[in-house]
Formats: sequence, C-alpha cells, structure tokens
Amino acid sequence: MAPLYTASAPSRRTRARTSSFSSNALLSSLSTTSSATAIAAPAPKPAPTMVSIKTLSLLDFKNAATRPRFLQEMRDSLMEIGTFYIRDHGIAGEITDDAMKTVQDYFALPLEEKKKMLIGNSRHFRGYKLIGEEFTNSQVDHREQLQFGPEQQPLESFQPGQSLNYEGLQGPNQWPRSTLELLPSFQPVILDFMQRLEQLSQTLMEAVALSLGLDQDFFRTMFGPDPYYRLKCAKYPSVPHEKEAKIGCGAHKDTGFLTLLLQDMVGGLQGQDPVTGQWMDTRPIPESFIVTMGESVERLTGGLYHATVHRVLNNTSGYDRYSIPFFFDPALSQTIPHSIQDLNQSKVLDFEEALENAMTKMTTDEKKGETEVEGWSNGAHIFETVHRCHPEVYARWYDKEL
Repeated sequence: MAPLYTASAPSRRTRARTSSFSSNALLSSLSTTSSATAIAAPAPKPAPTMVSIKTLSLLDFKNAATRPRFLQEMRDSLMEIGTFYIRDHGIAGEITDDAMKTVQDYFALPLEEKKKMLIGNSRHFRGYKLIGEEFTNSQVDHREQLQFGPEQQPLESFQPGQSLNYEGLQGPNQWPRSTLELLPSFQPVILDFMQRLEQLSQTLMEAVALSLGLDQDFFRTMFGPDPYYRLKCAKYPSVPHEKEAKIGCGAHKDTGFLTLLLQDMVGGLQGQDPVTGQWMDTRPIPESFIVTMGESVERLTGGLYHATVHRVLNNTSGYDRYSIPFFFDPALSQTIPHSIQDLNQSKVLDFEEALENAMTKMTTDEKKGETEVEGWSNGAHIFETVHRCHPEVYARWYDKEL
C-alpha cells in the first residue's frame, strides 16, 4: 500500500549516515597542515527517513496471534502522527459505495430542495449547509455539507437559556417528505451507515485502549451507554485554477475522540507533521477508512497520542470531491477526566504485562471507592465546537451570546 503521507521527517526519526572519510584521507590531510592544530571535519547531517502512514488490518486485531503486532503498529502511528488507515474493517464495499452514491445523489438535487434541510431549521445542528457558510480556523470553507447525528427524541424539558446548552443537541435528523420521495433510499442508507460506523468506532476505541496499556473496556465505560456521534457529508466542487488560492476546508484538529473518514479517489486532503510542521499530501486507498485521533485523546493522554492537524485544498481536479467523516465521542452527559494517570510512555509496550497492571489498578481503585471523576463536560465541549461552526443555529435556537 502506498503511504498516506510522504515527507522529510524530524531528527528523532532519522538514521545516522556512515562517513566515507577514510583513514588514508585523514593522514593525507594532516600531512598538509604543518604544525597547525587539526580541526575535525563537521559530522555529516543524518539522512532523513520517509514518514509514512501505516495501513492496519482489523483482522490482525481480532486474531490473538497477531494482536500484539497490531497494537504496537497502532501505538507507533498515534505517537508519531496521530492517524492510520484501517482495512478489513467489516463494512462491505457495497455498503460504502451505497453511502457515497446516496450522498452524491443528495447534492445533485436542486438547490431549493436541499434548502428544505437547512441546518438553521434544526435546534440539534442537523441538516444542509450551503457553500461559503462555514468557517474553519477563521477561513471560509469552500464546500457544501450535510450533517446527521443519532436519531433520538428531543428532550421535552429543554429550555434555551435555562437548560444546559448541550441538552439541545439530542433530537431527530431532518427528513423532508419531498426529499424522501425523490430519494427513497436516502434515510435508510444514512441510518444504516451510521450504525455500522458506530460499531466499528467502538471496536477501534477498544484497540486504542489496549494500545495505551489500558483495559479493553476503558473507553466503552468512559463513553457511556449512548455515545454521541456526527456524520458529515461534504461536497468540494471543482473550481478553475485561477481560484486555487482559496481553501476547501481550513487547517484544524478534530476536537473530539475518534474520526473515521471515507473519501472518494479525487484527493486533496493534507496532514501536517506534528514535529516539522510540513504539509503532506494524502492518497486515498480503496476499501479503507482513514482513522484520526482528536484533541480529546491528545489531551487525555498528555500528548502521548497526537491529534493530526489537517486541511483540504481547493479542488481544481475537474471532478467534484466527496467525503464522509464520522466523529465518535462519549455521551453528552459524560464527564471526561483531565488525564489518564500513570500512562506508560515507552515506545514499545508489553501489552500482556500492561493489561495485568491495568486490571490490578482497577481492582485497587474499586476497593478504595474511587468512582468520582473530576474533569470536563463532554457535552459542553461538543456544543462549543458545533456552535462555533454553525452560529446561525445558535442565533435562532439558543441565547444570543455565550
């Protein structure tokens, strides 16, 4: 598989280069220096290695014999870059193809039809957004988008200005009748795809926990029985080259825990090396998802695992680009600890020993009665993110100022 990124790496990822300065050359040099003190030649600069994103197979995680290797490769990827590809993920190609085609069919609808799902109609931040109406890192994004979340009943007790703002995020998606008449498979395909992505995300978070030397259910417990997620469908229209100075989506880190990205083959996504700051082009790989950690994981692990800064360049390919990111987070009501205590910082981990230590610590904590969690509100964290991206929803449904 070709690497996701290819770039010069920082010094901690370099190999020493052997010198070709021979002993004969040294003697010859000294014989011409008279009585002057010989000055040693500067050491050669280390040759940079190529940084690449690993492609991991979920089958290796599910196989006891290959699981340690999988976990080590995941740990390497998240400590160095914060992202990797996942293949053999259990979601059939027909399912991902149907999801992508459904998204393309929706964006091909007349504008007036799409406006029936405007995100401003939804207190729950669900729906359609026109090109040029979203900002990322203070830059206008050049994309259309459509956003979904868990299909739930709204909280009847919610009162803007009195209730916690994030309680307003719970609710249904928008499904205009005329849209469903035009696209009969639209609703079932989207709902089914979100359910499959949630299951895959749960499995990947179990692997992340084990890669950190924690109990497999560490994040499942932290996330609670009803994890919150968002599915964003985006169309980046192709534009003339003279407009290529604009950005498709501004540079940012995802703010949550885990992101799965399904993208077409047009390309345009770039990641930033966390050490050198260099931007690196990505390369879509068929039948795989890109897995990226968000700021919440970076914060929770004290920076041991990176949240990758990424952006999307303006699309000048001549073809419209489509992508479907899925953001997976704990339940809105969950309190997230400020950090995970006593994380092993080693590059290489003995996962069996680490798991035994984790289980021992859990048993000790239970005996001590340490069940109170001090930390930050996940719901408030997510609301801050969506409010910043979609201020028109806040202006209509919530207080005028935070």
